[in-house]
Amino acid sequence: MREPSDSASAAADVLDRVGVRWALMGALAALRYRATARMTTDADLLVEPSPAVAEAFEREGYDVQVAGEDRSEPDMLLVRGKGDRIDIVFATVEYLKQALDRATTGVLTLEDVIIQKLIAWRPRDRDDIASILDAGHRFDARYIEDWAAAWEVEDRWAEAKRRAGIDDPAESS
Repeated sequence: MREPSDSASAAADVLDRVGVRWALMGALAALRYRATARMTTDADLLVEPSPAVAEAFEREGYDVQVAGEDRSEPDMLLVRGKGDRIDIVFATVEYLKQALDRATTGVLTLEDVIIQKLIAWRPRDRDDIASILDAGHRFDARYIEDWAAAWEVEDRWAEAKRRAGIDDPAESS
């Protein structure tokens, strides 16, 4: 098994050859903003939808599994092989399209990492949010609040802020 950062680099090479926009998401993106490091076993990338993506990974010798209800327009690809575990999430809904548009230097913004973690809300996602908030970065609280409301996870955002000791989110904007 390769390091997830190496898997992300390999995926980026394939995606760049296809000519689609992409950005790191998940734990590798969270690591850019966390106060402390943590381990991960895969590379997650948000990618502009294109049927050429699966074909390109297959040409490179990867096993590609399609995830999603519509196999002709998948939501996600599970790419395995060469010691890599790569999850490709296609930007098929408005929020993901905006997150991809906002990404800088190939990584989701801090706000979009937090929103993704609020949606997933597993223990490691809550830990990522706590560590990101502990790092003391400035962030656009209104953007997070708006998307938390759209995804109906405002209670999770309130809990994360409370645990981080953030009383007035406007202080972080």
